[in-house]
Amino acid sequence: MAGGAEEEQAVSIPVPSKDPKKDKHKKDEDAKWKEKDMPGLGHVREEDLNDDDLKVKKDVDECVEKIMDPDQGVVNLALVTLTDLMRTSTGSVTSIPKPLKFCRQHFKTLEAHFEKLTPSDENTKKLADIMSLVSITMPSEANEAKTLKFKLKGHPTDLEAWGHEFVRFISHEIGIMWKQRQEDSETPDVSDLQSLVDVILPHYLRHNGEPAACDLLTECDQLSTVARYCTEDNHEKICAYLLAASYYLPHPENKDTLAITYTIYHQLKRYPSALIVAMKLNSMQKIESLMSECEDYTVKKQMAVMLARQRITLETGDETIDNLIWNTKLSEFYLHCAKDLDSMAPKSPDEVYKVHLQDQRTHMSADISSQQLNLASTFVNAFVNAGFESDKLLTPSSESGNEWMYKNKENKIISAAASLGLLYLWDVDEGLMKTDKYLYSQEDYIKAGTLMAMGILHCGVKNECDPAKALMDEYLQDKSRDLRLGAIVGLGFAYAGSRREELMESLIPIVVDAGESVEVQAFAALSLGMVYVGSCNEDVSEALIACLCDKDDKQAAAPMCRFIALAAGLLFLGSEEGADAAVESSVAMNPAIQPFAEAVIKICAYAGTGNVVQIQALLATIAESGSKESKDKEKEKEKKDDKKDDKKKDEDIGVTPEMVCAIGISLITIGEPLGTEMCKRMFDSVLQYGSGTCRRAVPLALALANVSSPLMQVIDTLSKLSHDPDKETSMSAILALGIVAAGTNNARVSSLLRNLASYYAKEASHLFLVRVAQGIVMLGKGHLTLNPLHSDRTLLSPVAIGGLLVVIFAALDMKHTILGNYHYMLFFLVTAMNPRMLLTVLPSVENERGVEEKAVSCRVGTFVDTVAQAGKPARITGFQTHETPVLLQQTDRAEIASEQYLPVTPVVEGIVLLKLNPDYKPPSQPKI
Repeated sequence: MAGGAEEEQAVSIPVPSKDPKKDKHKKDEDAKWKEKDMPGLGHVREEDLNDDDLKVKKDVDECVEKIMDPDQGVVNLALVTLTDLMRTSTGSVTSIPKPLKFCRQHFKTLEAHFEKLTPSDENTKKLADIMSLVSITMPSEANEAKTLKFKLKGHPTDLEAWGHEFVRFISHEIGIMWKQRQEDSETPDVSDLQSLVDVILPHYLRHNGEPAACDLLTECDQLSTVARYCTEDNHEKICAYLLAASYYLPHPENKDTLAITYTIYHQLKRYPSALIVAMKLNSMQKIESLMSECEDYTVKKQMAVMLARQRITLETGDETIDNLIWNTKLSEFYLHCAKDLDSMAPKSPDEVYKVHLQDQRTHMSADISSQQLNLASTFVNAFVNAGFESDKLLTPSSESGNEWMYKNKENKIISAAASLGLLYLWDVDEGLMKTDKYLYSQEDYIKAGTLMAMGILHCGVKNECDPAKALMDEYLQDKSRDLRLGAIVGLGFAYAGSRREELMESLIPIVVDAGESVEVQAFAALSLGMVYVGSCNEDVSEALIACLCDKDDKQAAAPMCRFIALAAGLLFLGSEEGADAAVESSVAMNPAIQPFAEAVIKICAYAGTGNVVQIQALLATIAESGSKESKDKEKEKEKKDDKKDDKKKDEDIGVTPEMVCAIGISLITIGEPLGTEMCKRMFDSVLQYGSGTCRRAVPLALALANVSSPLMQVIDTLSKLSHDPDKETSMSAILALGIVAAGTNNARVSSLLRNLASYYAKEASHLFLVRVAQGIVMLGKGHLTLNPLHSDRTLLSPVAIGGLLVVIFAALDMKHTILGNYHYMLFFLVTAMNPRMLLTVLPSVENERGVEEKAVSCRVGTFVDTVAQAGKPARITGFQTHETPVLLQQTDRAEIASEQYLPVTPVVEGIVLLKLNPDYKPPSQPKI
């Protein structure tokens, strides 16, 4: 006890109740150091100045003294001298010019004198100009705009001579004053401010200040007038800035900004660039106008290729142009690239699994001939050999094809038959010839799979004969449920994004038929959603919402009913406020499906917009679910419920609105770099503090935000989650690994999946997903991508994002979808599949395709964001020079290195048409 008392006495420190008074000398020292660190603040002491500074200070003091002189001649001379001192002197980055620093001490004196002068006098105006400059350094109240007020009393149009920083400061205060006058009056007089704007804008455009010019016009509500100032030299920077700014503007300002960008490109006849903006606006009227106006046939062919990439079907009356829009020759281009890169040899599933690198005990413990693994091999074989028209399971001979199909039992045969369509992807003529014979099979499962295969090989391709609809229409009313499903899903694949009215007549009756099963209605709804994705079609939306409103408790709680709600969301993809009516209509739905449907429609409506308000609302919902779950857990602990009952309860939770919100965060931020980066940080918090059900959606949300983009940070997170004790979370993470690295052949992800195959050797469901993920990683032997972004990450393909959403929502409840009877939902990935090649072609009259391949040199490097940067900075870094065709990663950007040819489009990716450079001079041959 004594020892403790001594310790307490030893550590006791007396603390005064008041702070000690500062020494006067110490205050002076602090002021001196503050003046050194922040020049221009406080009183300037002469003993701290050198001889040059003393001379400048003396000159400024004399000028200020003479300004007070009654003789106007003396005043004029003093003003001219002081103006010259202000304009000619310069300061460092961290300090203000010396004359300005010394003059600010006289500001109050000059301000008092200024009030006594005649406003119209020339000397008064010159003094106002000086006061305007000095006021920049003076503290002022918010929204006071003192600098601008003095300038308006001086020579308002004389701005450039006072320096660029002064012009920027005036621009800022013009925005403040403009807003004040609009708030104070319904018809404000802003003519004086407008005269300043008219002077400042040309100054900015002459000095690489295009972003500042756009900001000024935005503050003055005159952004639409920027088109008047655009020329061949500056329009690219202005449009790039407006496109980047549109992500951060609320609706409808973002659409207005895009419309202004379109106007600029259109008036300067930059048709490919204008087409990109028109597609971003989802305006068919603008797209058709551009196609009809463009007179350059080569440029028109390039625009047709761009429309094909976005899956927009259009008829122009020109056979060559229409064939390019309809992707009729896409298979030929794809195979040409594969041959050039020596990738034609088919791969077997075992080659993908790299069995020889795995622990032999893995194969001893897993039954290789099991139905689950055979189904996995079917998917892997289809994904890896997609579009190559040959494989080692189905195509060597018709007998081997049938043999492999029958290695799968019951409805798994559907996926085996459907996988044949993926092998002949985009080649309609050859694909129909190879698959047609299976329609005469006695097995309904094979016929159903064949109908899906025919839809898959038509995906993104339009044929004049339109065989897909003719073949599938007769099966829509078939007695066999599997055949009806095959025809319905096949139509959704074949006509995704086409918006054809005939399909509405075929599928809507199935959706609204109360006698149909929920599963058939769900797939019919999904097909309608894929066909009319992003169209906001009223007839389809009414049918889907009416179908959801008619569901009773049991039907609304069915897992497949959620896909009807997803179809409604796809209909309003990217429409923003266009989905408000649908959200209001959801109130009438059954409570079992209403919260889910409302959440899905909302997140789809704001897909790719980067809307911060919506993201915050989604985060709030997730936070509320986390706090609610923690309270529920506390109550459960008090009741001491049995752990087995808890586990059973967790398994039956299904898909909650909170899980939809997690997916929604990724969906909204996709395509916007800053939002995507913040999205990763948000999910870290969700993993730590979110509810258990919400954690299950995080791997899939990360995958959606990083499709075909295997970033190290994302892979590490998914790798940890793939070993999560929660079964659903780990399965989601495994599939997410495949989607993140889709088509990249990423060695690190491949190694992780091989390790997971050993780890989950005795878990049939996990091992199935590991195998499928391995196939997705090697999609098209590395020639295909699932990334919905293209055209320098400017455009979001609605068809691609629609297919990805179907697979991701199916993965939220794998037990009832992918791991159940609807494993063929994985084939919805086909709508997102596109070649990740750069293929250069020349226009050709002789070739029936209208173009012919031409190998040229190109530079491929890492993308660099050059928006709002002065000069002409390099758009790629760390580049390497290759011969086309080449494969591009998600972060790559390419430039044509050949001096002989120029690209027709500013976006060098996909199929790029070339034209001869008129300024090209062939190198002179050396004399021998």
